[in-house]
Amino acid sequence: MKKDVFQDCLILYPETVWNEELEKLRERLSVWNEDQQNVFRQFVRDVETVEIDSNGRILIPKRYLQMAGIISDVRFMGVFDRIEIWSKDNLDKTKMDADSFKKGIEKYMA
Repeated sequence: MKKDVFQDCLILYPETVWNEELEKLRERLSVWNEDQQNVFRQFVRDVETVEIDSNGRILIPKRYLQMAGIISDVRFMGVFDRIEIWSKDNLDKTKMDADSFKKGIEKYMA
């Protein structure tokens, strides 16, 4: 689990997906370039391994809840090959109006 790079939400990665993401970064970033080292370091800095308990639950550490602004109402969204965990209020802020959504779909899917 880690905080998303672009949004105030948490990303829960299956282990295989996380390993693929790390490999992509390793292929593109050089250990001999300071800026690239810093980008990699920042990407992995706040990663937390979470385990599913015997009741099928995960415990989200308080610092992650604070990072994502999660106080009470939580929303889980399956996006691509990961799960996003949002506060209801932050997710509501990302909602596109119908016309913008239509234009976006036409632009990226046409």
